Amino acid sequence: MPQSTDVLTTQQAARILGLSTTSVQKMVISGELEAWITPGGHRRIFRSAIDKLVQSRGNIAPPEAGPRPLRILLAEDDQVQVAYFQALLARGGHEVALTVANDASQALIQLERQRPDLVVTDLMMTPFDGYHLVQAMAKEPAYQPIEVIVLTALTRTEVQDDPRLPNWVTVYQKPLQAERLLGYLDALATRLNRSGHTVVSPAHLKRGTSA
Repeated sequence: MPQSTDVLTTQQAARILGLSTTSVQKMVISGELEAWITPGGHRRIFRSAIDKLVQSRGNIAPPEAGPRPLRILLAEDDQVQVAYFQALLARGGHEVALTVANDASQALIQLERQRPDLVVTDLMMTPFDGYHLVQAMAKEPAYQPIEVIVLTALTRTEVQDDPRLPNWVTVYQKPLQAERLLGYLDALATRLNRSGHTVVSPAHLKRGTSA
């Protein structure tokens, strides 16, 4: 059986190649990417196959070298709230690549253009609100690795009683507290680093590592 360092999950391969997990799965099924199946039925892709594909196809980005910023997509139509969110990020020490969308439709366009690590969305936006965004993400397998935070002025009971919001999203009440956001980003960076996709965390910055 190959060593763990020699193989990648479908999600890890997708991040390296800059493709959706669905696209990577199709490449495995077609034989374009060499892979094997674990006893539990999970695909594992040979790292050598990824490297070979990167070398042979110029339209696929090479594996990222070294740590990179956390990629966050913020869907918010209130510029005051956008500025507040940016101020909270500045307090954290994480290096962040932030993209701002004014509503759900713009956010979905950005999701296709890039694969953020985290989507943060307000619920009440016009013309397309946060419910629209989360429901669209839930229907697309390629978006499943992306974490979602919902920001709202609604009470927790009002949110829980609304069937439009899936139970897998994280809900934070407005105004968002710095400690909650920064603690979430710390945990997210740790999970990404453990999965083999290195991001710039406060620990990297203390060691003098740049993205």
